[in-house]
Amino acid sequence: MGAIIPFLFFVIIFVVVAVTKSMAASGRNRLTQSGLRGRGLILSSSQTATNTRMGMQRFEQRQMTLEIEVQGVAPYVIQGVFLVPRGMVDAIPGSSLEIAVDRSNPSSVVVLGPGGFTGPWLNSGPPQPF
Repeated sequence: MGAIIPFLFFVIIFVVVAVTKSMAASGRNRLTQSGLRGRGLILSSSQTATNTRMGMQRFEQRQMTLEIEVQGVAPYVIQGVFLVPRGMVDAIPGSSLEIAVDRSNPSSVVVLGPGGFTGPWLNSGPPQPF
């Protein structure tokens, strides 16, 4: 009986973490598919990153300041923690990123890959004209 309580506690924690990651992944996927495409210029980036995974994709979680450029919208600067596809992008100041921005919330930004193109592995199609 004493071993059941810790086991149930572990199962509950595992389910909560899995549901939270699933919700974050679905928000990212939604923005990847329907967000406004643009470019983000890295103005500053933390030197350290936390490695994380969503499904089978690996990311570096980094604190960055980005200048966002989306067609039809004045450029703006945003700070936050972003998931950067691991192994595809060197997140250093001066680098360009391809991004997707939520149409109704311009502070919601997803990094798709390096600026200038989106690879076929992301199923996002060719780069958007500027």
